[in-house]
Amino acid sequence: IPLHRLVVCWVTDPSGYLNYQRKHTLVMAVVRSLCCASQALPARSFSTCAAHRGSSNGGDYVHESVLPMHHFQRSLPRLPIPKLEETCARYLSAQQPLLTDAEYKLHAVVTKEFQEGVGIDLHKVLKSFDSTHNHTSYITGHWFDMYLESRDPLPLNYNPFICFTDDTNPGGDDQIVRAATLVSSAMRFLRSYRDGKLSPELYHLNPKKTDNDAIKKRLSYFPEIVSWYGAYLHKVFPLDMSQYGNLFNSTRVPHKHKDEIVTQPGRRHIAVLSKGNFYTFDVLNEDGTAVDVSTIYACLREIERKGDAENSQSVACLTTQERNEWAAARIQLITDQKNAENLELIDSAVFMLCLEDSEPKDVISLSNTFLHGQAHTRWFDKSLQLIVCRGGKAAVNFEHSWGDGVAVLRFLTEVYEDVKKRPFTLPVSTPTAPVTTLSFNVDDSVKAAISAATERFDKHTSSLAMDVVQYPGMDRSFVKKHKISADAVLQFSLQLAFYRQYGYTPATYESCSTAAFKHGRTETVRPATTEAAACVEAFLRKEPASKAELRDLLEKVSKKHSQLIREAATGKGFDRHLFALKRFAENLRENVDLFESAPYKNINHIELSTSTLTSPAVQLGGFAPVVENGLGVGYRVDNDGIASQVTAYNGHKNPSDFVNALHTSLQDIQGLFEE
Repeated sequence: IPLHRLVVCWVTDPSGYLNYQRKHTLVMAVVRSLCCASQALPARSFSTCAAHRGSSNGGDYVHESVLPMHHFQRSLPRLPIPKLEETCARYLSAQQPLLTDAEYKLHAVVTKEFQEGVGIDLHKVLKSFDSTHNHTSYITGHWFDMYLESRDPLPLNYNPFICFTDDTNPGGDDQIVRAATLVSSAMRFLRSYRDGKLSPELYHLNPKKTDNDAIKKRLSYFPEIVSWYGAYLHKVFPLDMSQYGNLFNSTRVPHKHKDEIVTQPGRRHIAVLSKGNFYTFDVLNEDGTAVDVSTIYACLREIERKGDAENSQSVACLTTQERNEWAAARIQLITDQKNAENLELIDSAVFMLCLEDSEPKDVISLSNTFLHGQAHTRWFDKSLQLIVCRGGKAAVNFEHSWGDGVAVLRFLTEVYEDVKKRPFTLPVSTPTAPVTTLSFNVDDSVKAAISAATERFDKHTSSLAMDVVQYPGMDRSFVKKHKISADAVLQFSLQLAFYRQYGYTPATYESCSTAAFKHGRTETVRPATTEAAACVEAFLRKEPASKAELRDLLEKVSKKHSQLIREAATGKGFDRHLFALKRFAENLRENVDLFESAPYKNINHIELSTSTLTSPAVQLGGFAPVVENGLGVGYRVDNDGIASQVTAYNGHKNPSDFVNALHTSLQDIQGLFEE
């Protein structure tokens, strides 16, 4: 069949008249034909493609991609809705290690009644909703609403941080130099994104074979409408890039009952917050090119030279408030025209640069600085805050409703690598530094709100305790040598440590990206499995099992964990499906026994919240517990071993106790593989 007719069959069928199998067959026929055609073409046939990644471009971009940035976005598959019976089965499997046998039997009855009753109706409603929202995923709108409807303050409850690895270039330990180079590289990243030069986010099953320009050139030959299928045939999986649009010029604006995300692309300035004082200056020229790093440096030196006094009563404190309170205070603020204009400049800024006046010397103080700092030194509503300390330590703190760690990690990695390639040299002459200072007119009611906000913020942040574990004994080479899953072993060590310290199995959360689907966010992995519980029991019994038995049990834990990761990443988890059904039940004012049951509430009361981000650009990252009596655990495995940061609230759990139990657990696991 001629290729153009096959493509027309797809394009002219927007109503979905062709069934999925027929449509899939047609597309795969197109793709295979295109594969054969592209393989037969000589290399020069691709000479019209974009320049190679990393080619010389005068410094405007972090790189220029062979593939157009959004080449795969149009053809990304949609997040599938799991079958109701499969979701219920997976849900009960996750409940089993958390319940007694009697509790489990009772809850299995409740779940079956849901599966055979009201669950069927809710599932039909969800399927109908999904069929009329085929431009996105079934979870996207509900997920945004969950965040934006929450009235909890942003710091500690939502905003995490990710810390850059140190800059070893000359001047990298100087605050202004580090800030100037990071801002300059961030503008190259932004320009790369806006001009479509940024490479698509791709996951390679076999990167040695496919992560090269030859394969990317071949993939660029496929029309966008079938490009995903071409990548799939090469065992390359494109990831969704829709979140990148909210990285810049974006903010969360407080409103009563529900906030909104406002993005104003095209604005050319950043906002700077130093000691509670606000400044702005342009970082992009009128033609969209980045301002020279020497000018950025001069502007930051000008802010430093001003030497404005500490303003502990800054309006920045208001972003730490309960959201309805902040919405009311903001309405009061913008009755003054000057205040309204200043807030618009902050909201529309590319991002907020926070010049931190302290110089943290240890990991704990560094983490506290980047996770929350002082109330008057952060603007928590901003989608992206770039924080730079005296001494050059730097991190991002980001508002979580707009997106997840994938886009932020990509930003950090690209910016870090770009800075490494461009060592800063002091300008021969000092450029002009057009810096604007923003001052607010604050009446007595707003002053009172600022004071109250600061007091609550200080009380809340002082209740957070933190500790870290560094374990060099199990690095990447150890994991590779013994052919074990690093993530599975880390998650099991957390289960073992928790049971060792507290004597029970906790509801546990591990985030897994679903970016392989259009507008994908995350799915929950539940590491507290029956396999993990059996292995914990074998480790902690009075007469421990043999090494051979423990290794066998640990292998079963690893296989189960890998299965859960695979299911979550491919849209086959149960949490998001049940969450969507619960949202529809609430909208329909339907009382559902399953959602009102104690086991359902308990499994969603996450006592052990975990996440991992690994990149050479990342030194550490962290977040607070998601429930008052919980633990927040960020971890990574790299060439230096295992590093983990643990947070908890005073009066509930002691992070140092847990760190000690975790260290012991890691020693026990390592001992299984040593003679």
